[in-house]
Amino acid sequence: MKVKTINIDSVVQDNQENLRPDSFDSFIWQEHIKKILQTAINSAKKRKGSMGHILFCGPSGFGKTTMAHIIAKQSGVNMKVVTGYAINKPAEIVSILNSLEEWDILFIDEIHRLKPNVEEVLYIAMEDFVIDMVMPEWGSVRIPLNKFTLIWATTKWEWLSKPIKNRFVYDFHFMDYNDEEKKIIIDKYLKKYWVATNQAVIEKIYSKVDSVPREIHNLCIKIRDFFVTEWKNEKEFTQDLRKRFLIHSKIDDGWMSPIHQKYLNILKRNDRPMGIKSIAIQLWMNEKAVEEDIEPLLIKLWKIEKTIGWRILVS
Repeated sequence: MKVKTINIDSVVQDNQENLRPDSFDSFIWQEHIKKILQTAINSAKKRKGSMGHILFCGPSGFGKTTMAHIIAKQSGVNMKVVTGYAINKPAEIVSILNSLEEWDILFIDEIHRLKPNVEEVLYIAMEDFVIDMVMPEWGSVRIPLNKFTLIWATTKWEWLSKPIKNRFVYDFHFMDYNDEEKKIIIDKYLKKYWVATNQAVIEKIYSKVDSVPREIHNLCIKIRDFFVTEWKNEKEFTQDLRKRFLIHSKIDDGWMSPIHQKYLNILKRNDRPMGIKSIAIQLWMNEKAVEEDIEPLLIKLWKIEKTIGWRILVS
């Protein structure tokens, strides 16, 4: 099992490839979350103690991991990072907890994939900062831990047990970005990549991508690569270049990529409701990938209806 330790003082910022926000000011929107977190950080500093445990919920790509990094940097502490599926045995989480220094942050991503017997170890550790273990030689043993803050991130809030939810002081749900915020993010990324453009072009670009920061960033990388490759004497990414870029990248007006179009074409050809298994086979993808990566956008754009067992094309 790999545990990544991040020393905030040694992080080197790369202004070209690493565009992860490193402060609350540079993290666009989620104002309700940032305000409460800043208060918690200020309190921990004044008390010289740890923050209350934090739960982040929301779709992939919305900045849950980035927010955890910002908390660690703003707090001036180190953070250990691990994913839920990588912790297979209670002994592994015990080892991680024992390795934490005073006030460290432990960030566990995809915690809905944490095994129940591992989760149970965390119950008392979160509340009393101890671990109860049964040793063959000495029987029941209580091991004290350094004070720490646990940050969990999940895309499946509904999968979490009530006992574990109740142990988090802060429970945040990341919300969709609106059109104005998308434009701000696009403008910021293109400037970082030295791609000059204007507001009129951004007005046309923002509707080509979903309101997920990671997807917006990916679109800007594609624009950068196209601009650098096609650049002749243009001083900026013009409307003409934008049109050529959309054709080149096969980006549909409704944000849809070729795989989204293929999904819809499968339903059109069959002209009847289909099960997810049949669609996944024809897409050469597994069912989970189709449900998590393809269908959310189609549902958001009212292209399909999703029922128990069936997918229906919206006319």
